[in-house]
Amino acid sequence: MKNLSKVKLAVVSTALAAALITLSVGAGYAGNPTPAAAADAAAIYAEKCAKCHGPDGKGVDKYKKQGMEDMTAAKWQSANSDAKISSAIKNGKGDFMPAWKGKLTPAEITAMVKYIRSLKK
Repeated sequence: MKNLSKVKLAVVSTALAAALITLSVGAGYAGNPTPAAAADAAAIYAEKCAKCHGPDGKGVDKYKKQGMEDMTAAKWQSANSDAKISSAIKNGKGDFMPAWKGKLTPAEITAMVKYIRSLKK
């Protein structure tokens, strides 16, 4: 009888753990950045974006001359919805910006959009 109780406890514990993992991972894939993804957004930006967009989001001269806009400007921030920014990150843009779909998780992309929003003046 004690062994049966231990088995039931193990099954219930495993099911509960699986449900919690599913909920936490699912939230990240549903477009809600996990705390780790949000914390990593600045690091991801510094590693993958700053060389073109500049460390502050204003763009580097080489690309500003080719039409890259200042992401910190209120005009740019209001003209670009979260969906548009997310799409540009996922699918790339023009001849220079690569697509990050498949290289960044959906949660990381959502965190990147929030990070870009934080750059505004």
